[in-house]
Amino acid sequence: MDLGVQAQEEKVDMTNVPQELVFGLDIGTRSIVGTVGYKNSTNGFVAVAQVAIEHETRAMIDGQIHDIGQVAATISKIKEQLEKMTGRTLQQVCIAAAGRVLKTVEADATMSFSNETVVTNEHIYTLNMLGVENAYDILRKEMASDDVKFYCVGYSVKQYYQNDYPISNLEGHKATQIRTEIIATFLPDEVVDGLYAAVERAGLYVANLTLEPIAAINVAIPEKFRLLNIALVDVGAGTSDISITKDGSIIAYGMIPFAGDEITEMLVQHYLVDFKTAEHIKLGSGSEKEIEFKDIMSISHTIPAKEVWDLTEELVDRITTSVAEKIKALNGDKSVSATFVVGGGGKIHGFTEMLADKLGLPHERVALRGEEVLQEVHFEQTDIQKDPLLVTPIGICLNYYDQI
Repeated sequence: MDLGVQAQEEKVDMTNVPQELVFGLDIGTRSIVGTVGYKNSTNGFVAVAQVAIEHETRAMIDGQIHDIGQVAATISKIKEQLEKMTGRTLQQVCIAAAGRVLKTVEADATMSFSNETVVTNEHIYTLNMLGVENAYDILRKEMASDDVKFYCVGYSVKQYYQNDYPISNLEGHKATQIRTEIIATFLPDEVVDGLYAAVERAGLYVANLTLEPIAAINVAIPEKFRLLNIALVDVGAGTSDISITKDGSIIAYGMIPFAGDEITEMLVQHYLVDFKTAEHIKLGSGSEKEIEFKDIMSISHTIPAKEVWDLTEELVDRITTSVAEKIKALNGDKSVSATFVVGGGGKIHGFTEMLADKLGLPHERVALRGEEVLQEVHFEQTDIQKDPLLVTPIGICLNYYDQI
């Protein structure tokens, strides 16, 4: 299992670990990663324990749960292992939804005061919630049918205004009027309901729900870089989630339903193997010179990695073309200045180079982000390697502190 983390049950040293811990679950198409940790003003985020388990069946497709029972069973295993490792009982969990059928709406909201008033965090929260409510009203008007109900899975503030003057943080300032411009993201209820049902069957309560690209961008593109026009692409197994930053804020979210599974399915057909063996071939082609496997007829094969590269080149070209087109569409029909890639699917041979070509960028401006963006994350388990796969799981935990 090449997930950057391994399923293990060794107890970790809980000396000096605070009582309140955050438990985050990255419920992906190919695997589920569970992380327990806490935010530390000195070390950033400390991941006390982390466990990853692959789905035994294709219980999830394109980021959406198809078999609630199977996903719940895997979550239960992760919960039990983390409880054994930490000696703590886990009851609440933070999760993230994939944007397979994502709806994104831009909206604004205004609050006026009768007298000049010092703006508090409560005022700001109320203002943002008014913005989300306005975004939902816009979405309902855009939808042709009232049959589909939508749930807000996250929002980002594009800009605040103090008496019509742009400002980054309203808290503490005096104003007679405050305004916000937000970008809110919505998913159909059935997508969210499936996540909640699986988590609750595993005996957990959802403490926080966010969107996967929101979780990833909070780690991969810190606020100090958001003045730049940067795209983040989280390439998973079933979906490629995209977010764009510019002028200090997140300006767009999007998704395409093409990712690593497309390549795995091609290898299934070409080499006449099951899905798990095809995953082994795909992952092996990125790290080994030769890959050994048996097909469904029990015939042994040894193939060079380059054979897999040549076979998948056309499909990787199609996926990167779709990603590049989506990035440009979200960015006002033009390319970005740079692109960060996270997630296991982005490690596919040739992915970043092809994406750079499609975006018209130098190859060095499209890069995998793993260890570089996890500098302020400390893992208590010494065998865990900082990897692009771990960006979203850590982001889900950190989002708890931002959205609490």
